[in-house]
Amino acid sequence: MKLLLDSHVLLWWWCCPGLLSSKVQALLQAPDQPVVVSAASLWELSLAVEDGKLPELAPVVWELPQLVLDEGFALLAINAQHSLLAGQWHARSKRPQPDAVDRFLLAQAQSEDLSLVSCDLALRGHGVPVVW
Repeated sequence: MKLLLDSHVLLWWWCCPGLLSSKVQALLQAPDQPVVVSAASLWELSLAVEDGKLPELAPVVWELPQLVLDEGFALLAINAQHSLLAGQWHARSKRPQPDAVDRFLLAQAQSEDLSLVSCDLALRGHGVPVVW
């Protein structure tokens, strides 16, 4: 199982891992567990810094990609297929529509065969495996 981290999971892993479920903590600590972080999550964290919601990240916002790599995680770029899937998510799902970042995460998880790691209940039921 290859994992795609939701933005809050990445943030909690760095600052307060006790907020993560014991299952997620164990998965992220497993030495051979493939983990990826989407460019969409970096965008979301960057926006939160700009909006003043995460001022503690301001000094390192430009270092986020390297910090992800330093954790042993891979970065996942947004490609054309991800963009089209995210843009058409409302036409494909009967559930309430997730925000733009969550649409990208769902689209990437689906097209790249990833399990999305998130405590966000709104991401369940969209045909993508969600781990918590």
